Amino acid sequence: MPHDDLRAAARGASWGNVTARSATALQVQLRSTPLAALSRGVEACAGALAQPVVAGVVSLVVYLARAAAGTGLARSSESYFNFLADAFLHGQIALRIVPPGTLDLVYYGDRIYIYWPPFPALLIAPLVALVGVGLSDRLYTAIFAALTIGLLAALLALLDRRGIAPLSAARRGALVATGGFGSMLLILAPAGNVWATTQIVGWGCVLCAALAALGVGGGPGYLLTGLALACALATRNALVLNGIWLAYYLLGRDWRLPRAQLLRRAALGLAPIVATVALLAWYNVARFGDPLQLGIPWHNMHPSFRADYERYGLFNLHYLPTNLYYQFIAYALFTPDRWQGSGLFWMSPLLLGAPWALWSGRRNPLVWALVVTCALLYVPIGVLMGTGYFQFGPRYLIDLLVPLVALAAIGIRRWPPLVVGLATAIGIGTYVAGSILWWVTLGV
Repeated sequence: MPHDDLRAAARGASWGNVTARSATALQVQLRSTPLAALSRGVEACAGALAQPVVAGVVSLVVYLARAAAGTGLARSSESYFNFLADAFLHGQIALRIVPPGTLDLVYYGDRIYIYWPPFPALLIAPLVALVGVGLSDRLYTAIFAALTIGLLAALLALLDRRGIAPLSAARRGALVATGGFGSMLLILAPAGNVWATTQIVGWGCVLCAALAALGVGGGPGYLLTGLALACALATRNALVLNGIWLAYYLLGRDWRLPRAQLLRRAALGLAPIVATVALLAWYNVARFGDPLQLGIPWHNMHPSFRADYERYGLFNLHYLPTNLYYQFIAYALFTPDRWQGSGLFWMSPLLLGAPWALWSGRRNPLVWALVVTCALLYVPIGVLMGTGYFQFGPRYLIDLLVPLVALAAIGIRRWPPLVVGLATAIGIGTYVAGSILWWVTLGV
């Protein structure tokens, strides 16, 4: 009987060894299939995009190639920041030279202004001093956009290191790919007009603010965050609201410091913003005699907006249902109203990680600070006259893209790799199709 037991045990051990060898051989076979090789290749490419330099260079090549394929890299008709920079260089705030385009220019008295805040003009002023108003806005907007994708990769790496959104390089790369090629940035980056430039510069300023808050310690972190938010404020006013979640992070990190020291640091962060508010108020008074006046009542608006503006003004709850529909609900890729925009999450489905983070990170106070930031940023967008037309995708939502991406990074952490890959591919495919439609329809 003992011998029978030994023989049975030997047979079991032998069968176990065979089973283990078979499973190992099956795994080797699976890893050697073409599908597995493709999967490893995609993962490697995504991981490469997680590196800021690679992300920036690849984006620059794509954006410049797309711009060149349209109307080339010549200056657009609405390169208004070139003309404002020229005015500043000649010591005046009204345009000195009349741009070739006139849409949305402000005609006040016998002078011409633009209603956009002036930081992008200050940013390119050294280039305009060298080249003149013929400077290609398509070229510098594509370069700025590529820089922002590099900054996005750096931010995601920092969120990973800080433990806020721990992700593999491949998943960070998927978010970078979505930001660069599966979002509104793919349409705006090669466009080069005043509307595209101001949004891309603004989103870049917010990225810089987030990198400063999360990456620089002590008082300098507060100061640099405030400076970047001040630049954002001087590009698109509402972008300063991105400071809500950044302030929560900074104050939460340093809450145990002596109150006097914490207040000094907070003052360092607020000082550039307060100074910028004062400068913008002076700028408006110098142009229109009112610190809150941007010149909207006198701007050369598109005729399709005139009736609504005269009846409801620039901001009104009347616009909210239409904006919500075209920014979150509609899927207009195949319909005639596609240029009004389409739902953010259907166009860039990897960003569905943001609402998913509400559940997966529901006990994390920073998640709720990010949500509050997104909600408050959307308020002026939701009640604004116009959806962002003429556009492909909801371009105004770029204003809340930084907190949205941070939320998405938290939300996709445990998503199956196949879901991450499909969501990324759908977003890129959608915007590539939109870019082709833009090219075929408009020739740009």
